[in-house]
Amino acid sequence: MRRLLATALLCSFFAIPARAEQELILSAGKGLDDTLIQRDSIAGSEMFGANYSYRFAEYPHTTGLWQWWAQGSYSHLYINRDGLSRNQDIFELKPVLRWYPRQQAGGLFAEAGVGAAYLSEKNFGEIELTTHGNFALHFAAGYRLRSGCAVSVRYSHFSNGYTNRPNPGFDFGSLNWHFSF
Repeated sequence: MRRLLATALLCSFFAIPARAEQELILSAGKGLDDTLIQRDSIAGSEMFGANYSYRFAEYPHTTGLWQWWAQGSYSHLYINRDGLSRNQDIFELKPVLRWYPRQQAGGLFAEAGVGAAYLSEKNFGEIELTTHGNFALHFAAGYRLRSGCAVSVRYSHFSNGYTNRPNPGFDFGSLNWHFSF
């Protein structure tokens, strides 16, 4: 794991400028329970969203193709709880590192992103957050088609990173369709 992280960081410093590529990513998913990182459940919630990504660098290496993307995202979650409908809007901005096992962008890929997020509500479902501003983290696995479009599955986590107590966290999973242009 350390070697992979060190390779990724090294690649960022020696990356070659990429031919500009952009993606519009449409997402649909569900809130998660307390199985992973978050403390309480939002498992009854539904989610949809849109992301804009801009690839600004890539680095072909013997370990595969590494790409850096800048990503802005909007997600909307809603849940009916205790007879009331509740909504949550999430705005994110983060760099994303995408890796293809081959030296070309095609087939299977994995990605991770860490950045900042603003959540419109501190209370959603069973979760009571302490701040509107949070760290955003995601992990995804996907497959890029020959057409340039891709499909991915993503796990997203939001929390204050223990900058404030408590830190209940907020998780959802999504299925995503990437349109390249």
